[in-house]
This record gives sequence, C-alpha cells and structure tokens, in this order.
Amino acid sequence: MCWTVNEIKKGVWHVDESGLDAMYVVKGSKMSAVIDTGTGIGNFKGLVESLVGNPYIVLITHGHVDHAGGCGQFEEVYINEGDYQAALNIKVEDRERYLKNMESAGAIAPGSLSISEKLRNDQKPVFHFFKDGDIFDIGDKKLVVYEMTGHTAGSVCILDEEDRVLFSGDNVNDLELICASASDREALLKEWYEAGKRIFARKDSFDVCGGGHCLISIEKAEEALMCGKMILSGELQAKVEKVHFFHAPFYKYKNSRLYNGDFAALYSKE
Repeated sequence: MCWTVNEIKKGVWHVDESGLDAMYVVKGSKMSAVIDTGTGIGNFKGLVESLVGNPYIVLITHGHVDHAGGCGQFEEVYINEGDYQAALNIKVEDRERYLKNMESAGAIAPGSLSISEKLRNDQKPVFHFFKDGDIFDIGDKKLVVYEMTGHTAGSVCILDEEDRVLFSGDNVNDLELICASASDREALLKEWYEAGKRIFARKDSFDVCGGGHCLISIEKAEEALMCGKMILSGELQAKVEKVHFFHAPFYKYKNSRLYNGDFAALYSKE
C-alpha cells in the first residue's frame, strides 16, 4: 500500500505517500479539491475517488517531482505559471531518481518502493494556471491562492479558512530550501519572507499548516520565517552541513534550517 490516510478535519484528508511526500484532499458540498499529486508511485487518482463522491479539481503547490510527479494520472490540473515548465518536464527517470535519493537519506528502505508498471510513463494533464488571489469555490468552502516565491518560482500556499488549514507546500518547512533560480539571492529571500509575513498575518484564520511532507504547527512555520528574517538582518551565518541527501551551507535558527542557493548545488558530490 502506497499511502497512509488520516482525516485531519471533517472532510479533509492528509495522505502520506510512504514517507515521500504529503498530499491533501478537501471535500466540499459542490465539488472537492486535491492538493498535490505526489511522486506517482501508485494509483493516487483511485484513492482520491474512493474518498470523494463528487467532481474534483487538482491544485499543485509547486512543480517539483515529489509534488507534481503524479499529475499525469489526472486529466486537468492547476499550477502557477512560474512552475509550469518544471512540472511539464518531469520524466519517469526523475521520479525513480527521487526514490533513490530518499533511500540514500534513510527515509525509505532500499528497494521497498517502486513505480507501478502502469504508471511508468511521462503522461501529462492539461495545465491551467492560477495566480495570487484566485479563489476556488467548492461549495461550502473557498480555497484562496497565495503566491510565495522562494522554494520555486511558482510556489503557492492555499488557504482553506472554513477548515482552518493552510496548505503550505514546501514554503515553511523546518528544512526550508530557497532554491528558485535568481541572480540576486538576497532579494529572493526577502521576497519569500515578505510573502510569508503577509500570509501569516492571517494566522487567526488557520490553526495548522498542511505541509508538503507533514503537518506543521504555526509555531514551527514561524520559526522558519524567523530564520529568514535573521539571515536578512545579518544575525545568522551559514555552515556547511550534510542534511539528508543534501550537502550545502545551511543557516540554523532553533531547530529550523534554511538554504538559499541554486537547487543543483544542494547535492553532495561524495
């Protein structure tokens, strides 16, 4: 079985894809919403349809392989235009490489997971674009898009105020990777921090973050933002560390680490 499914609020499911990533399903009175599609190692579409009995839309928080790798199981998805090309370019080889990386990090047992034969393809959906401020009305609930450039060019958070959940993607993790391409890394970090500050000014509207890999408390998310703030003020210095399968300079504040650099440079050359 690929997934562990937990109902975190009535009609809101957190789906763990065998420790690889997290997806979410939100049931509305008119339709439902799927947030992220994971790596696509199993029939996620079938799981979604076993949870909801009405039509649904698929929203992608960002275009990395562990969040958009399964998008080809669906006919249509929504994504920020800044991450469209990244999602479009995901190949089955990228999905397999991610599994190997997670094995090397000790997150999954060697050889324990593989992409099912039916899903070993590069099929893609029709992509539609959303932007900051867009609202998806699923009946008794409205999902609001907030852009948060930093982790990727087109990263977003999605607020479900009715269920009091902020689906935060990979934007406020305790290992936060600010790895979008940028000629001015400090300006990118500031853009990410200011977007986070704007979103968390509304923290009275949510009581948990549905992160891209696990549920995240508001306090932990704000710790990641504080790390960014202290980097910008010059209060923190980076130290090269090996973290999971990454080997790069990380800034640390309390139990949160932040990397601000090119994505390719994250990987150890060992």
